[in-house]
Amino acid sequence: MLTLDEFNALNGPEQAEAVWKGIFLADREENGLIIRLYSLDNFYAEVFYNVHTNKILRLRAFNALSELAPYLADIRFNPR
Repeated sequence: MLTLDEFNALNGPEQAEAVWKGIFLADREENGLIIRLYSLDNFYAEVFYNVHTNKILRLRAFNALSELAPYLADIRFNPR
């Protein structure tokens, strides 16, 4: 089981490999980038992707649930 601290200690290619083993949850757009959210063992990771250059710009990991807010902002609840 990979921890957040262990993930942060990895280099970029190692982090990317770990993220691909996670579970894709959602994506969003921000400032012309696609940001993909993955769930790993006990934390989340975001992949910041530039579609124009076809490159990953950075990865960011966190475990604070408040960081999920940008992914929840567009959810519309439809009460029955």
